[in-house]
Amino acid sequence: MMVLKRSKGDHHYRRGSFRCYQSRGSRVMQQGFMLFELMVALCLILFCSGLGFMAYSSHNGTSFTRNAALISLLFQTASTRAHCLKKEQIIIFNPHDATIFFDNQRYELSDGYRFQVLPDTYGPPSAPHKLVTHPITFSENRARVHPDGTLQAGTLYITHGNRQYALTTPVSAFSHIRVYRYTQNVWQKYW
Repeated sequence: MMVLKRSKGDHHYRRGSFRCYQSRGSRVMQQGFMLFELMVALCLILFCSGLGFMAYSSHNGTSFTRNAALISLLFQTASTRAHCLKKEQIIIFNPHDATIFFDNQRYELSDGYRFQVLPDTYGPPSAPHKLVTHPITFSENRARVHPDGTLQAGTLYITHGNRQYALTTPVSAFSHIRVYRYTQNVWQKYW
């Protein structure tokens, strides 16, 4: 804040000149205002980075859910077709380029997801007792759906970075898929 004072000299007084002086109290107030601006800017940056982190975290979860839903849908479609046509259906998994083939169509896993097993992973997820060495337990990387619509039992191991997931088709009269996530060396049901 600038304070204007009239000069005391005759020459300056008659002409109405002013000299500027800065008071000490305004300097402290101006520094406090700059600190307040800095704190507001810092809060906005932290808020925006928090939103970005949450969006990134939810993207990772939703992209795996998208992959699991794709595989589940392919199994369900193959089961329905096998039951209706009374003919065996085959889903082929390619671990080298993370692709799935079914009904003359090629499907790819989302970026960063691979058919892969992390080191020291034990399986199958329902009763882990042996070291898993291959990401696809279906024979010849082919999941067979029998003419009555039941799925061949097997497991797909999918990784993304250091995260490990498994999709299993258990032995049962009713075909369904279980999804697991490997955290702290324990398989937990994901959905």
